[in-house]
Amino acid sequence: MYLYERIFEDLRRSIDEGEIGPGEKVPSIREVAELYGCNKLTAHRAFDLLARSGRIENRVGSGSYVRLPEPLGEGGGEARGASRADFSSALLSENFFPFEEAGGILASLLAKEKGRVFSAPHPRGEDRFIEAFASRYALPADSILVTGGGQQGLDLVKRLFSERGEAQALVEEPTYPGALTLFRPQSSVAFGLEGPDPSEIAAFFGALGPGPRFFYTVPQLHNPTGLRHSLERKKEISRLAAFLDFIIVEDDYLSELLPEREPRYVDLVPEHTIWIKSLSKTTAPGLRIGALAAPPAFLQRLSRLKAESDPGPSSWLQLFAAGLLESGLYDRHVGRVRRIAEERRADLVDLLTAWPGLKPVSAGAGYNLWVESTEQPPTRAPAWAEGWRFGRGGGTRRSFRLSTMGMSEEEWPGALEALAASLGEAFPSR
Repeated sequence: MYLYERIFEDLRRSIDEGEIGPGEKVPSIREVAELYGCNKLTAHRAFDLLARSGRIENRVGSGSYVRLPEPLGEGGGEARGASRADFSSALLSENFFPFEEAGGILASLLAKEKGRVFSAPHPRGEDRFIEAFASRYALPADSILVTGGGQQGLDLVKRLFSERGEAQALVEEPTYPGALTLFRPQSSVAFGLEGPDPSEIAAFFGALGPGPRFFYTVPQLHNPTGLRHSLERKKEISRLAAFLDFIIVEDDYLSELLPEREPRYVDLVPEHTIWIKSLSKTTAPGLRIGALAAPPAFLQRLSRLKAESDPGPSSWLQLFAAGLLESGLYDRHVGRVRRIAEERRADLVDLLTAWPGLKPVSAGAGYNLWVESTEQPPTRAPAWAEGWRFGRGGGTRRSFRLSTMGMSEEEWPGALEALAASLGEAFPSR
């Protein structure tokens, strides 16, 4: 794969998974060229592909922006229908959001708070949202910084460590593609059925000299495998973080979908953990709000970095999200999403029995099903997320991720049929 194709795929994923939302500005060609260590012509070719795919538009004198959705009946209907059979993007469809009940919360908020709804947000976040969030996720309120979703949290972490020099980053294999793009890790550790091997983590950090270092992990309903760290491994990795003095960057992807709360790294070793959460993964792609929790020294610096670039979610969104959490509507909504996700994973596992060469990791849970393959799928533009996005290893590159929650309940049966056809084309021998 040429570098411009890789840049295109990285930006395409960021757009398709809602990390850069409709109408938002994408990084400039100059910034992208610097990030990937290439010339501007290479970056420009990637931007041309994005424009031809209909994802971005150029505004003279301003830059490139993610295109806004076209209204149905004006060319958007067919494209929208096609995207709903796409298993490559790990988004939760906005069709699941409880609009009517949420509308009551928003109306009450406007009536009660009036002008405060549209005031400038506090740099660290609205007190009401922080308190509601801290209560829901069992965290100290004074450890929380409100962010515009998980991706802003990761970006702040990247900038935090860059301040201290060249950071040494370790990730899991496979892992979230956005972390690979952002952190450019020096090494990876395999994600097994119980999580990564602590001895491999110890070997990596034990061989390093002094300086900033961190381990990025998605320990609960891991993206892309749906597996999770066992409690024993969490305890051992927590001990290593304290002993070898590295930070655990804990990406809390979908812990709400677990039947009960499990101890997190932020609980076991809070002084060595930066915990990150996005609510858009469990509400709707456009609800760009989340938070991070960090030790006091880090929190102060992260707050400063955030204030330098982006104040974060608007006051009305923070107050609205607080209402969702306080009312219990959020948890009722998550319960419904959990049930549907379980049913859809079961549908996919059943479908894949027709292909003996495909082995789904059925021990996982959540929105994604990781499928290991004995051969490299030949399809050029598959309906799934190809394994090379998630890591460098041969086994990872032969695998792929099927994401289940981007389609409404009405669209799901047709999407399954379309997936079966795509699998039949890519893996004709079964």
